[in-house]
Parts: sequence; C-alpha cells; structure tokens
Amino acid sequence: MDISVDPKQIAVCAHCGGKIRPDVVWFGEMLDETVIDEAFRWAEEAQVFLVVGTSALVHPAASLPLVAKRNGATLVEINPEETPLTPIADFHIGMKSGDCMPRLAALIGETRRGRKVELK
Repeated sequence: MDISVDPKQIAVCAHCGGKIRPDVVWFGEMLDETVIDEAFRWAEEAQVFLVVGTSALVHPAASLPLVAKRNGATLVEINPEETPLTPIADFHIGMKSGDCMPRLAALIGETRRGRKVELK
C-alpha cells in the first residue's frame, strides 16, 4: 500500500513550530537507552510475555522475549507467520494482531469477572 502525505498537512507544535510525529521509533533510529533498559528489566521479571506482530529480527527489541523465556516466562507469540521465536514459544497463535488482540482482551475480561471461557 502506498501512502502519500502532504507535508503541509502535518501538524506542528504550537510552542516550537516543529512538526509533530508519532511516538514511534523508525528503522535506523536509536531506541532511548533508558526505555530499552527498563524493558529488559521488565522482561526479566515477566511471568507471561506476549510477542505481537513482529518479525522478531530487529535487535535489541528482538532479544526481549528471549530474556523473558530464559527467566521462566510463558512466551505467547501472536503472528500469522512463524518467526525465529516460534520454536521456543509456549503458544503460537497464528492470527493477525488486529483480529486476535480484541478477542484475547475480551476473554481476559470475562475470566477476570469469574466467567468460564473457551478459546474458539
């Protein structure tokens, strides 16, 4: 899908006049060191680690599920395609994240309300 963006339509900051961009890291940009360090700390402590819609090839983020698994987390991969993580994942859900995550959130909500649920 090709998307064309008119540079004149990009919102600007009212304070500094700079272009406002989404809170994402583009390919080739460095991750914030503080953020990635915190992510690794959380991965070390995770009981369940969801890997959602990634190729699992771009590091250092691709190492996070490995750290979680090594520290005993249940690893759940949600991706229509298999990745290098699939063989070590405890669960591979072969769905698109946009289809799976709303259903998963609803199931978790039902379970938290004490209702028995079945995956279908």
